[in-house]
Amino acid sequence: ALAKGFTAAGVLAAHKIMASSPDMDLATVSALRKMGVKLTPHNKETVQHSDVLFLAVKPHIIPFILDEIGADIEDRHIVVSCAAGVTISSIEKKLSAFRPAPRVIRCMTNTPVVVREGATVYATGTHAQVEDGRLMEQLLSSVGFCTEVEEDLIDAVTGLSGSGPAYGAAVHG
Repeated sequence: ALAKGFTAAGVLAAHKIMASSPDMDLATVSALRKMGVKLTPHNKETVQHSDVLFLAVKPHIIPFILDEIGADIEDRHIVVSCAAGVTISSIEKKLSAFRPAPRVIRCMTNTPVVVREGATVYATGTHAQVEDGRLMEQLLSSVGFCTEVEEDLIDAVTGLSGSGPAYGAAVHG
């Protein structure tokens, strides 16, 4: 959803986006392929070719992804987690085994980012720089409303922003 929104907003060209998935036959992967996004089955390859890493996976997958890519994270990388319930501190702790000061941001967004009508909140981690937050604000504001919040508010927003559009569609329809 974010890749579609970013390209629709004109902030990123599809060929500048790289995505990885172990299953290249998924419908979401096919949609990205049609958009012109670079694809690979290897997470490490995505890390090598990217500066901002959006971890848009189910929460229980995050530790495995971090174990896989942790050694490849460099100072230039910003790790952005979109996984519900996974705290910044848990990601920082996992990554600090590989790097002393990982730059981590946690965000929660929703599907309407596809049509640039999303609602996104984010929180910055201990080692994230002021410019990292500004970059998130710039990227995520291009696909809808975006604001920085204290991390402890993200879980509450998850319930509202995640189910709110579906509820609104059900009531309206």
